[in-house]
Amino acid sequence: MKKVLYFLIAMLMASCSEQHLLDDYVSQASAQLSEQEISQTGIVNSYLEKARWGDGDAFLNLAKCYHDGIGVKSDFMGTLTMLMMADQYGVPNHSIEDYLMSLPDTDHTKMIFEAIAKLDRKNILPTDSIVETLIENGSADGYALRGVVQVERGDTLGGQQSIQKGAEMGSSFAELLLCAFPAEETGYGKYVNIDMLRNMSSRSPVANKLLGDIYSGYNYGDTANIDESLAAIYYKKADEQGCLGKRPARWLINYYDRNGIRIDAKELERLQIISGHIDEPGEFIPDSVYVGPEYLEADSVATSE
Repeated sequence: MKKVLYFLIAMLMASCSEQHLLDDYVSQASAQLSEQEISQTGIVNSYLEKARWGDGDAFLNLAKCYHDGIGVKSDFMGTLTMLMMADQYGVPNHSIEDYLMSLPDTDHTKMIFEAIAKLDRKNILPTDSIVETLIENGSADGYALRGVVQVERGDTLGGQQSIQKGAEMGSSFAELLLCAFPAEETGYGKYVNIDMLRNMSSRSPVANKLLGDIYSGYNYGDTANIDESLAAIYYKKADEQGCLGKRPARWLINYYDRNGIRIDAKELERLQIISGHIDEPGEFIPDSVYVGPEYLEADSVATSE
């Protein structure tokens, strides 16, 4: 189970994607929100727009929103993902370690990182102490970690039940563990239960990101699930929610190119920036622009052709 936990973290670090971004609020636009909630949602939208242009500071601010529950559901995986994205897009003199050091020792996120780090040691007792403190504080993520420890000790059924309880309490961390839980012994290319991950995709940007990786065939050692059209769909969903990253952005650009799909010049410029091909708006002037049909009127298409 420890391998599964590290595998999920590694997938995020490799592709730098997290979670529930705006879903809990945008999907409830018709609900009555307080002025504070409306203001907070606007703040998150503002950070998201900047993040989608590769602004590292915006990703760091989104991580803080996830940590504090400002405009989005407070969420460990959301915090982790946005911290990784901030690290990918280069916030000067700031790393995940710096962020954790700035938090008090009793902070929920800091305790989860500490518990995960201690799982790599032979003595699991310190992890037990952290896990039980998290659970006593009402943490759904605490049950996810308890399940990991139980499985490490040979109690697979008890561990799965604990992780399931965490998922039922709203832990996206636990949900991701459940997506990987059944497949630990089936090989690197089959770690993730795709059906379960797809069920998460409507509310989870990181699920969309991981699905894009699976269907694009990125680093999974199993080509059976490659489907470029599905990969593009899930990558675009992840992109809309601020967790695409450099490599998938390059993949999308190449996908559009290979298939003659047209997108407008500004959208291509944005993808060029987040792919790392250019640094600032205005640097890239394409000789030809590949754009999806949804971006152009029919006469524009005819003219360009």
